[in-house]
Amino acid sequence: MADRQAFLQKIAHKLGRPTPTQVNRPRWTRHPWDHLCQGLTQSELVDQFEQELSALTGEVVRISTLQELPEAVSRWIQEEGCKRIVAWQHPSAAGQVLTETLNQLRDIHTTYWSSSAGREALIAAAEQADLGLVVAEHGLAETGTVVLYNRGEQGRLVSLLPTTCGVILHGSQIIPRLTQVLSQFKGIVPDYSCINLITGPSRSADIEMDLSIGVHGPGRIVVFLIDDHLS
Repeated sequence: MADRQAFLQKIAHKLGRPTPTQVNRPRWTRHPWDHLCQGLTQSELVDQFEQELSALTGEVVRISTLQELPEAVSRWIQEEGCKRIVAWQHPSAAGQVLTETLNQLRDIHTTYWSSSAGREALIAAAEQADLGLVVAEHGLAETGTVVLYNRGEQGRLVSLLPTTCGVILHGSQIIPRLTQVLSQFKGIVPDYSCINLITGPSRSADIEMDLSIGVHGPGRIVVFLIDDHLS
């Protein structure tokens, strides 16, 4: 704090201004982006999320209730031939159901990300995994983005290193756009090491303007979307 204050004093001195003692957050009287989501129902936001993610070649598996999650996830894993999985043990109800489901799968090797486990072993497991399973805090309808909060047992590499990223998301947690997420960060940021926003599969076109998929992360993303907003 002393170094920060000294830095501010130096800047103020160079500018010929008094040293600032408090910075007041501006209050904006107009929010020109609000019209983009006015009048949309939750069902319309969910449908928009699915459309935007699908346009980015992301995949959405719609599930009526949380109780149907085990069958949907198990069937998808079997159909895709996944043999190695790395996953979060998320404290939410969906996270607990996911853990119970993975524990019952046969012939599947699952590694759970843990802050108490050896980091190198976890990284190796994530690199070799066919599927990384995480639980999203929010979905952004405007861009088809999923929002992940990372810390401890919720390692970021679970969503970055496997060839496919699988996301559990509640329809009720889908909000219009990034501005709604940013407004919540003030009381959340200190509790997490990273807030990760994922918009579709990894893609890059910075080498000779040639689009490449899966260079900097998973080349495939599938969202298991629980339609709890309809209940």
